[in-house]
Amino acid sequence: MLIDAVTESYNKYFFGDVGREIYDFFWGDFADRYIEASKARIYHSGDDSVALVTQTVLLYVFNNILKLLHPFMPFVTEELWQALPNRKEALIISSWPQTSLPRSTHLVKRFENLQALTRAIRNARAEYSVEPAKRITASIVGSEEVIQYISEEKEVLALLSKLDLDNIHFADSPPEDAKQSVHLTASEGVEAYLPLADMVDISAEVQRLTKRLSKMQTEYEGLKARLNSPKFIEKAPKDAVRGVQEKAAEAEQKINLTKNRLAFLKSTVMLSQ
Repeated sequence: MLIDAVTESYNKYFFGDVGREIYDFFWGDFADRYIEASKARIYHSGDDSVALVTQTVLLYVFNNILKLLHPFMPFVTEELWQALPNRKEALIISSWPQTSLPRSTHLVKRFENLQALTRAIRNARAEYSVEPAKRITASIVGSEEVIQYISEEKEVLALLSKLDLDNIHFADSPPEDAKQSVHLTASEGVEAYLPLADMVDISAEVQRLTKRLSKMQTEYEGLKARLNSPKFIEKAPKDAVRGVQEKAAEAEQKINLTKNRLAFLKSTVMLSQ
């Protein structure tokens, strides 16, 4: 898909689009996702044939990324190309990647669902300030078909999302502790439940958010005071007034989100007692 999109952009002289498309794929899909996911197959699969297929895919993708990038970065890409195995010709005279190759939209959709699930869990970890090295429990909920292909990628999911491999559960309905868990809707037909007590020290998190909420409310009141001041409204430039209004709206939104999270944490404490 990237090869087709980049080739079309090159043909139309949309070089800005070319650079953005390659960057997004190279950084977001290949480096951040696939290289990390490949480690599960190369080092933990216990099957040499599986590892060989993964290495072949890595090499194929990297080869073609270098070809797509070559017009932008000729010297760096040529140097990297020559460092790869079995180089018989220079990158500058190699053939352009094949376009319009067959693709499986069904398998693409499956991988996108796995990506969405990984992204949702990562975001939840960041939102609740979970320690980077901490492995957490997760319950994945979906249809029988979804559970089948997601469970086949259990090691990849654990690797990319920092989950405890022995405590990833798959089911067609929410777990018993659903009300005490962070509920994530990753994509159509894929949900996850992360037990809150497994992610953070709930009492400490309540204290932290309470202090944060107090500080946010003080800042918000200061912004509102400025907006309620006739002198400020009359004398300040319109752009300055608009800027304060936007900051006040953003602060109010953050306050509401923090209040909701505090309420959720406190209800979790009550349910666990």
